[in-house]
Amino acid sequence: MRRSSRLLGAIGISLALAATTGGVATASAVPRISVADGRTQPVFSYADAIREHIRVETPIDSDGDGRNDLAAVDLVRPRETEQGLKVPVIMDESPYYDTVGRGNEGERKQYDASGLPAKFPLFYDNYFVPRGYAVLLVDMLGTNRSDGCPDVGAAADIAAGKAVIDWLNGRAKGYHPDGSPATASWSTGKVGMIGKSYDGTLPIAVAGTGVQGLSTIVPISAISSWYRYIRMNGVLYTVDYMPWLAEDIDTDPPAKCAAVRQRLLEGQDDATGNYNAFWAERDYLKGTLADVSNVRASVFAVHGLGDTNVKSDNFSTYWEAL
Repeated sequence: MRRSSRLLGAIGISLALAATTGGVATASAVPRISVADGRTQPVFSYADAIREHIRVETPIDSDGDGRNDLAAVDLVRPRETEQGLKVPVIMDESPYYDTVGRGNEGERKQYDASGLPAKFPLFYDNYFVPRGYAVLLVDMLGTNRSDGCPDVGAAADIAAGKAVIDWLNGRAKGYHPDGSPATASWSTGKVGMIGKSYDGTLPIAVAGTGVQGLSTIVPISAISSWYRYIRMNGVLYTVDYMPWLAEDIDTDPPAKCAAVRQRLLEGQDDATGNYNAFWAERDYLKGTLADVSNVRASVFAVHGLGDTNVKSDNFSTYWEAL
């Protein structure tokens, strides 16, 4: 029903075509996004790229402080976007940017003295920015520089990614570090989300909301049902997992999100192993917050058959549902 046929080079090929047809700069001297042999070409300077830290308002208050949580967004985009060029976005939303890090090397975000991103983990920015994309690394709520508390698969986890896509399309508010409004006038509104494990789970969840502007997702070793991830026909793989994971990815003082972790402990219902409303919130096939029937994006799912952490049934059931 919804399929894509390439990985990194093609996560954004439809996004690039949208940019070349609809987002060309008004000044003829500004480079255009170039596509040759089905691939975007590196015609923009990475060294000269613009680096920004933006905070995007979400519609939820997961930490109960009386204010809507702000999601932290670090981005790199071609300098030509200041001259009218509009570009699509590659997004990796993660809870790991200040804890275990990304990739086999455990790389974390690095910032300069002014708080702007100086070095990103992985290679997406190095590869895609010269080819005419903006790369956004988003801190999941409750992690790194985002507000809130992680709720492991439910509304708070989904909120940041969806809000950022809404911001890129003019439907949500964004702010510069000084509090002034930030808009994404440089964006075509087209987004491709990619990630592995928890990072890959978030694209599946966000796509299941039906948010407009999410064009492609590449979930790698991703969870499509948190119940299926730590249960097998009601048998527990582990106990106390959900509050443990929430605490593991949260570097704020423990008291801040203690109430959320208590709700996770109670809701997971280790005593019976039953599927309940708690798990329905964290089910992206036919759940209460995300449903596969809402997916608008093309999907390129990648999964190892020998994965003993996120078992392959999280892929097979999702693919069958698509």
